[in-house]
Amino acid sequence: MQHRTRSLVLTLAAASVCLTATPAAATAAECSAILPVADRLETQLDQVSPSGTAPYLAGRIRSALSPLYGLTSAAAVDLRIRSDMLAAQIDNSDPYRPARPDLLSGDLAKARQLVAAARHYCGSTSPREPAPNRYALGVGPDGVRGR
Repeated sequence: MQHRTRSLVLTLAAASVCLTATPAAATAAECSAILPVADRLETQLDQVSPSGTAPYLAGRIRSALSPLYGLTSAAAVDLRIRSDMLAAQIDNSDPYRPARPDLLSGDLAKARQLVAAARHYCGSTSPREPAPNRYALGVGPDGVRGR
């Protein structure tokens, strides 16, 4: 009887160790998808205006969100759902939630907040800075300065 109890305790301990180690790996895997999506989505959000936005921008937003499908973290799911709601406001594709400027501006503000929250979730606080332009710094194609 003591042997069964000990093996049960060891099995439960091993299972709890495996369950606690998995979210860290999932977070790293999800963040490798979330951060590029946040960068692409932010460039699309900059083009949205409550006073009027071209309907094709909804497709670009949905296209930017496609890597988030299948991710399970709250940051990824919230960002995907709210941004899709914004896209539906832009192209008026949701019959249960007709497009209105006040809803569009609210969805836009919330999507921007969720982009920041997704970056915070992944440990990044600001958008990635582009690589410096080597030619503007006076560095030639061969890496030598001054050519």
